[in-house]
Amino acid sequence: MQKEKRINSANKRAMTQIKVSVIIPVYNAEEFLADCIQSLISQTLEECEFIFVNDGSTDSSQQIIKQFQEKDHRIILINQENVGRSAARNIGIIDATGRYIGFVDSDDFVLEEMFENLYNRATEFDTDIVISNYFLGRDDKYIIKNAIFPVNILYDQNFIQKNVIPNLLEREDLFAVWNKIYKRELIISHSIVFPNEYEEDQMFNLWVFNTVSNVLFIDYAGYFYREVFNGVSKNIFKIDYFGIARQKLHVDYKKRYNLTIPYGEFEKLKAIRFIQKVFYLLFKYATAEISFSDKLKKIQIMVFDPEVNMLSKKYHKDILKNQGIFEALVLKIIKNKSVAGLYLLVLAVKLTYHPKTSEIIRNLNNFKFKKT
Repeated sequence: MQKEKRINSANKRAMTQIKVSVIIPVYNAEEFLADCIQSLISQTLEECEFIFVNDGSTDSSQQIIKQFQEKDHRIILINQENVGRSAARNIGIIDATGRYIGFVDSDDFVLEEMFENLYNRATEFDTDIVISNYFLGRDDKYIIKNAIFPVNILYDQNFIQKNVIPNLLEREDLFAVWNKIYKRELIISHSIVFPNEYEEDQMFNLWVFNTVSNVLFIDYAGYFYREVFNGVSKNIFKIDYFGIARQKLHVDYKKRYNLTIPYGEFEKLKAIRFIQKVFYLLFKYATAEISFSDKLKKIQIMVFDPEVNMLSKKYHKDILKNQGIFEALVLKIIKNKSVAGLYLLVLAVKLTYHPKTSEIIRNLNNFKFKKT
């Protein structure tokens, strides 16, 4: 009965020529949800629909959505048992009727002209994907994250294969789905979905970008991404992130998504990404609120892992490209298996790190490492 109601609702909305369907997965998001919803219903592009998929929330999220739904008919609420963000987004894709699809996380917010700007550029260039800049909320302030490729150029599939796909394999620059809008017809016709796996955004984008005809980067930022940790620093050891990263290292995305990139390059880019994850996890573990001895044991297992050592030696020149002082030190410790060096580095991070000084650390780290 609920499925039939959703189909009837979708057919009715399709008659109103929705331009952008915005999908918002929600799970226990009561703290920031009202801000998110208010920013959406304030959009200057009126021909939007906002599909909230309540993924089994146990807080007041459902009630908050219902309160706003009474004020704005464009809000669609879908309730389901808790099955995860990927499944929630996939339900939203099925229900969407817009010409383009966008995604917003429930603890983020957007400027009122966000979707009008993206939609206008999409129709102007008749492009499959529009990618915008965004604001990253970190340490109580926002910094702008600009496009990694020149803007206002319609890039074809040849450019995507040579530049975008390799970037998706190697770095996180293009992982996010929430600073983009995608042509719905393309997603539906190729049955593109979010896999129920870690870093599902990356895999969704690998699939989409390998399928589209063209993409457009624009010089506009309207999305505000909040880094909400919810105790992640304290609970980071409850999930084996290193094990997950190692598992992803051995997934054959080339075969799964029919990528054209040569296997040698494919394996190298995945290895670089894996070692970058080690850099990140080392820093997160070092700053976690647990005993020094416990964090050091965890870090040693990861840093002195034989596969980490082998890949660091094999691809060390490629790994250090565009990296900073911290990464250079970690790589040296890995290659030399230096227990003393690791001890001193972890101790230094523990003693010097504080959220208020993290921006200084990041700026210092921008002095890129150059081999002499």
